[in-house]
Amino acid sequence: MHWRARIGTAEGSPRGAGVLVDSTRLITCAHVVHGLAEVSVTLPGVTGALPATVAWSGDWKRLGDLGDVAVVELQEPLPVPACAFAPFDTLLPRMGKAAHELRALGFPRGHEEDGIHVTLRTSADRLLRQEWLEIDVEQAHLARLDEGFSGSAVYDPATGMVVGMVTDAVLDGDHEGYLGRMLPLDTIRRYWEGLDDLLPLDWLPDEPRRELRELLEGVRPGVAPELIVQRAFPTFRRPLPAFTSLWSAVRYVGEDMAGGDRLLRLLTELMTHVPGADRHRIDAWMRRRLPQYAARAAHAPPAAPAPVGSVMVRLEPLTRGASLEMSVSTVIDGVQVARAGPVRVRRDQVRAKVEGCLAEQVARVHDFDWMLEFVVPEGLMSEPFEEWDIREPGAPRPRPMRTVPVVVRHMDRLKPLTVSRLTRNRWQTVRARGETRPEPVECALPYGYEEFRDWLDADDEVCALAYAATPVPDWLSAALDTGVPIMLWRRHECGGGHATCAPEKFLAQLAEAVGALDPDRLPFEVMKLRKEARSPNKGGADHCGHRLTLFWDDPERRPDPPLAMGSA
Repeated sequence: MHWRARIGTAEGSPRGAGVLVDSTRLITCAHVVHGLAEVSVTLPGVTGALPATVAWSGDWKRLGDLGDVAVVELQEPLPVPACAFAPFDTLLPRMGKAAHELRALGFPRGHEEDGIHVTLRTSADRLLRQEWLEIDVEQAHLARLDEGFSGSAVYDPATGMVVGMVTDAVLDGDHEGYLGRMLPLDTIRRYWEGLDDLLPLDWLPDEPRRELRELLEGVRPGVAPELIVQRAFPTFRRPLPAFTSLWSAVRYVGEDMAGGDRLLRLLTELMTHVPGADRHRIDAWMRRRLPQYAARAAHAPPAAPAPVGSVMVRLEPLTRGASLEMSVSTVIDGVQVARAGPVRVRRDQVRAKVEGCLAEQVARVHDFDWMLEFVVPEGLMSEPFEEWDIREPGAPRPRPMRTVPVVVRHMDRLKPLTVSRLTRNRWQTVRARGETRPEPVECALPYGYEEFRDWLDADDEVCALAYAATPVPDWLSAALDTGVPIMLWRRHECGGGHATCAPEKFLAQLAEAVGALDPDRLPFEVMKLRKEARSPNKGGADHCGHRLTLFWDDPERRPDPPLAMGSA
């Protein structure tokens, strides 16, 4: 058992014990190395004091804190065998044997050189705070727990396999030295996930498991791991634990779920929630390590693109007064991940309230392509939403909303009215042809509500309108009532004089910019136009992206929550 070590300061003063887990690394208690960057490691009878560094330490700060785990790394590898870890079921009750007799080697005062053994007992039912196992020493034994046992390996004397690590003991009163606590392996790996590379786990061979864990260390899916597991296993009904990391979710699926394809299902779902570079790395690992995936991938189309996040701001007029009811939903890949409101706001409070709520939501989508949807009554559709600010926590300054796609939707479209069916029909038409092709509407068009409505009602091929100026209420109402799903206009009041309006030039520019676009790409392309309009090199007041509103109301995007942007 050459893996039992003494940990000291860099000068050699004893601090506790440690466990050699591979040729260069040891685990010990965080409180043993607290405040130290350099330490010394001695394996009694094998080596003298060797220099080492504290490679990792958890969040432990003071007595009683959770996560009392640290990793110490030697400068040179040792030519002695590391410890062997016992299976997780070692401490479960056996026939006629509820408790288990275990051992530990510590280095209390007077035994700093060689250490001294203590015989311990524990069982799986003696769990404390879901963290420690309570351990005890029979009073008949001469050796007791004392300072110097912290970090000692707790092992089964029959097999020599390690089941955990001593952390602390009662050092005063009637139970002095007879009661203490240990961290079982399942707790230790919760804090230091690298331990999973060394444990005898049967759901994935050692080398592929180590590769996968290291690969996932830097992956940030932007959604909670619980959500990924739920979507991968929608029929799994047991409550999921609160996963502390992506790897802990993978480990849970590997160890607690059934099915030979369970890892394949989880990683396939994960790939839809990560950026392209991470997706390619996970795909490469699955092709090498999961034969089912490699066979399927050889005959499958390319992986789906990463999901798109969406933040929907819903403003609904209240029946009394001039107030609005505001709610904000954050959605990723069609699944709601956060919601704020509803709250009552006055018209003059809307911008401040929206910017405040958005600041709380944006952290969930900033790793994705994402869009803002304003679902509003007709009278708010020409608000300059894209000129408002995104105030992301931690950012040195706000950025305008035009840096993401911003679209307007109509509140009445969320109601089960005939117009919803009309909108669906026009969406099917525009998607089938794959081009937006907006119909130009000049300021001087002499139509009132009925003429405008009758024009649109008679032509199902009109799926998009481009207004040269802010549409008059009659035109906007007629378009909404006939189910037109796409409208663009520059926020400009013509007033009947066209000297400064130049409608033909604006409409020609806009038609060239968006006419051939797939309607599902329109929010992103309009975002680019708005950015160009602000550029000192490309833009100006006459650019078609200047003060441009996009009404983009896909009925396939379900309200509360909406779906992520993409083809139906």
